[in-house]
Amino acid sequence: MRLNNYFDDRIEAKLIAKIAHYRLSIRTQFRNRHNAMWPELTYKTIIGDVNNLKLWLRIAERLDNGRPPYSTYIAKQLTNDTRRN
Repeated sequence: MRLNNYFDDRIEAKLIAKIAHYRLSIRTQFRNRHNAMWPELTYKTIIGDVNNLKLWLRIAERLDNGRPPYSTYIAKQLTNDTRRN
């Protein structure tokens, strides 16, 4: 039983890390999208990250049987941008 708990914790940590990574990546790329040499490549990268974020959010939802996933909540708390420009 302990081994399953270990794997559950690892899966949850991986979900939190992936969701937080893609949220921060999208935010950074939108902030810098006009500074790129080839904006169309930046656009495709942003779209790819948005699709990956949707995928990881869907996986988190599936693992929590349709309930609001705890991993999504924690990832949002970790990537919350408290400063406003």
